[in-house]
Amino acid sequence: MLDGSPHETIYSPEVQQWMNFAVQPLAEPGYVSFIFMNISEEHAREMHVQRERVTNEAIVRVAKILNDGEGYESAMNHALQEISRFIHPDRIYLLETDGIIVSNTFEWCAEGIQSEIETLQNLDYEEYISGWEVFLRNSPGVIMEDIEVLRNMGDMVDYENLKRQGIKSLMAFPFYRQGRIAGYLGGVDNFEVTDQFNTAELLETLSFFLGARITNHHLIHELEHLGRCDGLTGINNGNAYSDEVLRLRQAHNCVGVIFIDMNGLKVINDTEGHLAGNAALCTIAGFLVGLYGVDHVYRLGGDEFVVLLQHITESEFSSQLKRLRDEASHLGNLSIAAGGQWIADVVEIMNAIQEADNAMYRDKAKYYKKKNKQ
Repeated sequence: MLDGSPHETIYSPEVQQWMNFAVQPLAEPGYVSFIFMNISEEHAREMHVQRERVTNEAIVRVAKILNDGEGYESAMNHALQEISRFIHPDRIYLLETDGIIVSNTFEWCAEGIQSEIETLQNLDYEEYISGWEVFLRNSPGVIMEDIEVLRNMGDMVDYENLKRQGIKSLMAFPFYRQGRIAGYLGGVDNFEVTDQFNTAELLETLSFFLGARITNHHLIHELEHLGRCDGLTGINNGNAYSDEVLRLRQAHNCVGVIFIDMNGLKVINDTEGHLAGNAALCTIAGFLVGLYGVDHVYRLGGDEFVVLLQHITESEFSSQLKRLRDEASHLGNLSIAAGGQWIADVVEIMNAIQEADNAMYRDKAKYYKKKNKQ
């Protein structure tokens, strides 16, 4: 084949092969020669390399969004939008599950497509998508080029649910936490099939990145919760109390402070054991939560508790303090000491805390003075 000869690459449907052909003039005027070369394997290799390159570029773009400093919700929504640019589906969404219930937590919809996120909350996992696990036996994901496959499998619940949403084809890839399915990237509803990149590989890889971001978010949330939660009673701890006091000091609202200390904890620990003492502390915590709600009750450590009541009038606070003492008389063999202080402006909260603490110790002293006389 001579340089400069007209040549082209074509696909021949007759032989179902990719051909490279060239036209070369012959010495005899009016005649040319055609040279055909089967390049199907070479073309397939080139297409594979190109698909892998484009697929990897798409993965990198989405991964960068997930790790580029955006807030959690913003990054997740941005990532789904970016994925839509490659496969042009009707809808992309993330499902999260604990194996018992499943909920749609993030969603992207094409223009004109109705959102389903509100209808896909707190659904029974077994009833809603457990059937997807059948596909995972022989594949890393759920790939349905036609949802009629569900009808053929006898899975009419999933079939009718997808059909109701106007879904004709679907892909979904799971992500895991501690070896268990934690959710799916998917469905990717009515996706576009293209030769430009590997759709299944793209979604499979991105399900890992999205799942990792979700898991990290939940772990951080759990750690924050543990850092603010008392391990014994389950109520707010000293860290949460300090944060709340700091927050309150930025405002100018009225606030009431009640300090509570359990009487006789040492005696219970010494005579009945620490398990009994812990149970008594949990009883006191539950008693206070029942009166004021979990958001307002804090355990500072040991047998000390505090209640912070914002936006309450002085008379209302006095009534709350009296109610506490009246209700505490029904705690059976358990007893508390309490002291309270109300202030009109929370800027004085540190003084109120000290006064409430002092009042609690005076109440405690009365308790032990009375007990020693008995």
